[in-house]
Amino acid sequence: MKRKLVIYSVMVALLSTIFQATPTFASPTVTQEQINETEGQITATQNQIEEIETKIQQLDDRIVIGMEKSKQLNNDIKVQQGQIVKTKADIEKAKKDLETNKTYYTARLKTMQEQGQQPMITYAEFILSSESFSQLLTRSTAIMQILDNNTDIMKTLAKKEENLLGAEQKLENELAQLKKSQSDLVSEQKQIEADKAEIKTVLAESKNTLNQQLAQLANQKTLKSAQDKARQEAQARAVREAQERVAAEERARQAAEESADQQAPESPAQPKQESPVEKPVKKPAKSVDTPKETVTNSGDADALISYAKQFLGVKYVWGGTTPNGFDCSGFTQYVFRHIGISLPRVSRDQQDVGTSISPYNVQKGDLVFRGNPAHHVGIYIGGGKYIHAPQTGDVVKIAAYNPSKFTTAARVLR
Repeated sequence: MKRKLVIYSVMVALLSTIFQATPTFASPTVTQEQINETEGQITATQNQIEEIETKIQQLDDRIVIGMEKSKQLNNDIKVQQGQIVKTKADIEKAKKDLETNKTYYTARLKTMQEQGQQPMITYAEFILSSESFSQLLTRSTAIMQILDNNTDIMKTLAKKEENLLGAEQKLENELAQLKKSQSDLVSEQKQIEADKAEIKTVLAESKNTLNQQLAQLANQKTLKSAQDKARQEAQARAVREAQERVAAEERARQAAEESADQQAPESPAQPKQESPVEKPVKKPAKSVDTPKETVTNSGDADALISYAKQFLGVKYVWGGTTPNGFDCSGFTQYVFRHIGISLPRVSRDQQDVGTSISPYNVQKGDLVFRGNPAHHVGIYIGGGKYIHAPQTGDVVKIAAYNPSKFTTAARVLR
């Protein structure tokens, strides 16, 4: 049993000191959640960089396509300019042909007039001046033939000239369109370059952000590693201190037990305490009810008892001092702390606090003890009942209070 007490005391001391042994760091504490958040930010930035690089690749591709298109436009412009030069040459030739034909037929008409020894007269006069009908027919036929041939030739030459002029205009229009396309392409290339430069700026900023995030992550991991190491060292140190403290308490307990063993003649009298008849016991119980009506600490007592009842059903744990598990003195210490009263840790020390009274004269809120030095303690709640954490395997409960079963009592509330 003593060994179990030591084990549980060590466990409680370890738990309490571990929670209290968290070191204070000059730099902010780094948590795993913060590291996870930074890693998420790094992933997002890396994805952003990948998207930006993809856009740059797309712009580069457009620039390459534009360069190829520019080469084709330059070739088309050269071809078009060659066509225009050729067409202009054809137009000049057609104009010369037209002038040549006009000169030829004019000279021919003059020759015909000279052969007839006629002065320069119009075609009508030339025909009407015929001396005979046969001459009239000859002249008329010749003039008509000349006029028809001249008309056909002139029409052909005029049409050719018109076609050539139209072709020239068309070529000029096409050339203008090619040059416009070339100008538009140059503007587009400049815009692509501007967009690319802007995106490169964003890319540089994103890479800078990524480097900062990576540095932050490395710093966070370094700090967390240092903090974890310091925390582990602090906890290990706290464990050692707790073990030493528990060992000291155990030595003190053993010394106290040895001292108690020297007073052992009092223990045989304990069976005699169980023999009194019920009637003598009831008389002191009635006397207890009288003072509790007039006490001035009833408000604190009610608050104390109300708070204590909140822990009904909490399991008994050796060395337990929290609602996760109580031993008897851990329970009373915890409850009294709620109303601002600090009790010693163990029942034998709590027995010396406050005013010592008879177990038969208790009122609400008094501590009641078994053994001297005490090995068990509870809180009297009035009505012949008390609340306590009994023993291993049990839970905090309310039980009937029999003063004959208790050695001493103490009044802590005032």
